[in-house]
Amino acid sequence: MPKHHTYFPLRPCVKHYSHNHPLRPIDQIQEDEELVCSGCGLRVIGSILMCTKSDCDFLLHKSCFKLNPLLLHQSHPNHFLQLLPTPPHNANFFICDACNDYGTGFDYHCSLCKFNLHVGCSRLPKTVNHMDHQHLLTLYYSFSCIDHNITSFVCDACGQHIENKLWVYYCDKCDYGIHSRCTIPQCTDHIYDSV
Repeated sequence: MPKHHTYFPLRPCVKHYSHNHPLRPIDQIQEDEELVCSGCGLRVIGSILMCTKSDCDFLLHKSCFKLNPLLLHQSHPNHFLQLLPTPPHNANFFICDACNDYGTGFDYHCSLCKFNLHVGCSRLPKTVNHMDHQHLLTLYYSFSCIDHNITSFVCDACGQHIENKLWVYYCDKCDYGIHSRCTIPQCTDHIYDSV
């Protein structure tokens, strides 16, 4: 059970559609704890909502608690994406169409197209500064969006070939590009600060 400051009286509980038990707001989680949000799968620090049952480890960032149930994302403009509390079709995981990594928590999903998006990927900024490059990098939803003549793309950060459907951050001044997932550790701190 995570350590947190004790507050008297206890704060009122709230319900979230993704979980059967009530959740209680907790203002401060200790930084030395290795806790992961049950919604987005990212590490939590600071304010959260935690399950009131002592034998349940469900917890959410406040921003994950407030996520819109429907999202119209620029990467999938023809259909709304529905926020699912668990992977679709009773599966144990889903594969994110942005980064090609698996997810086990919340999923922005299009049932018509079988499109899946991590919560974190849905909030990636359009531009980022990356520690390995001097210019601003711009997000593209596939490398063919950069130039239709490109037939293959290698990540300049990790050296892996990138499938065309995966998202990339790219600098057109230097022809420098990286997987969105090679950038995610540098920008996830900002994803949840603003919400």
